Amino acid sequence: MTEKELVDLVIEETGGMLDHPFNGGTSHEKIEWQVIRHRRNRKIIAMVFTKDGVLLIDLKMIPEHGEFARKLRGVMPGYHMNKTHWNTVDVNHTDVQPQELVGMIRESSKLTEK
Repeated sequence: MTEKELVDLVIEETGGMLDHPFNGGTSHEKIEWQVIRHRRNRKIIAMVFTKDGVLLIDLKMIPEHGEFARKLRGVMPGYHMNKTHWNTVDVNHTDVQPQELVGMIRESSKLTEK
C-alpha cells in the first residue's frame, strides 16, 4: 500500500480531513506527517507517515485492544504519541489483515470523535 492509498482509506472510512500541522519545521527528522482529523472537532484520528522508507500509521485504541494488537508483528507503541492509547502499525510489514486495519481505523475515529 502507498502512503496516498492509506490516507485515502482513512478519509474514506472516517469522513475525516487531511491536515499537515507538523510539516516544515526545523526538526532534524524530516518526516512528512499526513494527519487525518475530524471535521467537527479537529481531533486527530490518524497520523500517516513514512520513516526510513517504512509506511506507518498511528491509531488510537482502547488499551486492551492495543495490548492485544502489539502481540502481532508490525504493531508497536505509538510513535511520538501516548503509549497507552496510541499504536503504530507498520502497514506493509504486519500480521494485521486489511479488514483488521480498517477496524482499527474505525476504532480510532470513534474514540476521538467527542
